[in-house]
Amino acid sequence: MSDWPFNDAGLRTFRRCSGDAGPTDSTELHREALPNNKALFGWYFHGVLPLKHMESQEEKPVIYTMENKPIVTCAGDQGLFTSLYTSLAQQLPREPMEWRRTYGRAPKMIHLEANFVQFKEELLPKEGNKALLTFPFLHIYWTDCCDTETYKSSVKEDMMRWQNTLRSHSSADWVIIVVETNDTKKKNKTNILPRSSIVDKIRSDFCNKQNDRCVVLSDPLKDSSRSLESWNSLLLKLRTLLLMSFTKNLGRFEDDMRTLREKRTQPGWSFCEYFMVQEELAFVFEMLQQFEDALVQYDELDALFTQYVLNFGAGDTANWLSSFCAPVHNWSGLLLRRPIDMEKRDSIQHGEASLLDLRSYLFSRQCTLLIFLQRPWEVTQRALELLHNCVQELRLLEVSVIDGALDCWVFLSCLEVLHRIEGCCDQAELAANCSHTVGLWAYATDK
Repeated sequence: MSDWPFNDAGLRTFRRCSGDAGPTDSTELHREALPNNKALFGWYFHGVLPLKHMESQEEKPVIYTMENKPIVTCAGDQGLFTSLYTSLAQQLPREPMEWRRTYGRAPKMIHLEANFVQFKEELLPKEGNKALLTFPFLHIYWTDCCDTETYKSSVKEDMMRWQNTLRSHSSADWVIIVVETNDTKKKNKTNILPRSSIVDKIRSDFCNKQNDRCVVLSDPLKDSSRSLESWNSLLLKLRTLLLMSFTKNLGRFEDDMRTLREKRTQPGWSFCEYFMVQEELAFVFEMLQQFEDALVQYDELDALFTQYVLNFGAGDTANWLSSFCAPVHNWSGLLLRRPIDMEKRDSIQHGEASLLDLRSYLFSRQCTLLIFLQRPWEVTQRALELLHNCVQELRLLEVSVIDGALDCWVFLSCLEVLHRIEGCCDQAELAANCSHTVGLWAYATDK
């Protein structure tokens, strides 16, 4: 049994005022989505749990948001890291870092958090796997060894196995942290080398010309100026390495996504497959609380799909559009009470979504992000445009709809949007902005 204090959720969830439950068990990150836990796994994966798993029926629903964080693996002395975890997790995001992005985009100040998991080889990305949400961005090896014989007989070999494993998976983002405490020195009075000598040995054995990849943390549990200075130095190094890795891998992902988008005129290209790729990028931006950037991804997908529908109406067809021409069998309206509608997302992923399924899911994600951006009135404006556009798109694609079904979908969708806005605004705001909702009320009344 491992002595790491892991919890049950692979990618933890949080709600307002929640605390940190501790490091995460890496085995949960790759748990299979078996039929009897498929839905629950989906919510875990995206950082959201169904309300019934998080609160009693009597509790007022609260807004949940994604708490996927950049994954950082930890190897070496497990007990050592566990003793430092709380301080590390709390202090890492306190100071912002400037994120300089590619293609001339403006830099942003972001607070970097991390999801610390135990190092296991199966967490390392396999060939062709480009997923970012389960990608480990940094690997840390923890040790407080200051004994010559211990270093030679066990620690060095363990470090070597760890580094060879990383190298075999082309993982170059790592750091070794040597923790120095007076207690360690008292326990090992023989074969003790000065700290600098142990660190020099590690740097010589593993770091080559990257001496900055071995960092010393001095007396981390003591309340002293030396400890504070050491913590600050370590935290800066971790933020820097994490941001460097994140920027590099995110840039690579965006390049691959751009290449995939450019192939959209080729036979066999699938909008649904591309949708899942660009949504992964949206999830990453949401993970960093860059909600505007996340919203841009969905807006681009929205515009791309709209253009294909318009082209279809002008006689320019795409093979993948045929699945969206299937008859409508469900007209239950928009669903905006969940941050992620996993049922509709699964249907998109498997190429089984109807036009209304795709539009409903896409708008629900845009709505969630606009609420986070505190722009509820834009939700009402977009909703009215969506409802009118969907009616036109169904006609352009010549989709078969039962008489009255589309009116039901529009009516229920209007009420759902109004209910969602009422849930995030107080009465004074609603009264002052009634002009933003009057269009939806009128459209619902017409139906």
